[in-house]
Amino acid sequence: MATTPQMTSDKGIPVYLSFRTFQAAVQSLRAHGLPDKLDRTAWQSRSGGEQSQIISGFKFLKLIDENELTQPSLRKLVDTAENSKEEKQVLGDILRDRYDGVFALNLKTATIGALGEVISAYGATGSTRQRAVRFFIKAAEYCGVEMSARLTKGLRSRSESPANGERDTTESTSPTAITSRRRRRHPNSETAGNQADSYSGRAVKTISLRNVEGDLTLSGTFNPFELNGEERKLVYDIIDLMKAYEENETAS
Repeated sequence: MATTPQMTSDKGIPVYLSFRTFQAAVQSLRAHGLPDKLDRTAWQSRSGGEQSQIISGFKFLKLIDENELTQPSLRKLVDTAENSKEEKQVLGDILRDRYDGVFALNLKTATIGALGEVISAYGATGSTRQRAVRFFIKAAEYCGVEMSARLTKGLRSRSESPANGERDTTESTSPTAITSRRRRRHPNSETAGNQADSYSGRAVKTISLRNVEGDLTLSGTFNPFELNGEERKLVYDIIDLMKAYEENETAS
């Protein structure tokens, strides 16, 4: 029986931001200059969550150290041209160094399950593990790493379905979602009252979007007890859609 390769303990949580966001973060450093020390403010146009994920990812890849000091590997990467053969070679070397446990697998025949086990061994769990697996496959594909169709096609089937490019909305018509919407039409019911009681002055909800490999955040600074009519329907319909999408993502 195959065993999961042993990983070193200095790696931390593997990169779990989208590969597109990673590429944009590197390109931003090319455009604006690479400081000796990086912090979240290097990407001021990004959300706070994305900034934290970039810093965490850069640390895992050893592009910066624990004190956020720029490392030679990042300077080498930034010095290459975007989408060039040199960039892919440099990034490929970085991946092989930091994902040594993954490359210990035979990626030409490996399954998603085997890859996920190795990513888990680095410390990623739940939705973070799923996103970390997607990042590795996308990054490795970009660098020309040969991988099994089980890995590459499996990822595409989730990121590109349905075939017509439109979002699958079947989860919003599930019995659970329909029942929830019916209950909201009767604000005096016990269920609606309990739901309202669970909110405080500020609420934030973030979900991961598998199609674009990014995040969607909904925040509110209003009193939910003051919602009426169309405003109440709008807010709770959005909440229900986000929850249903997240549940469908977890189940898939």
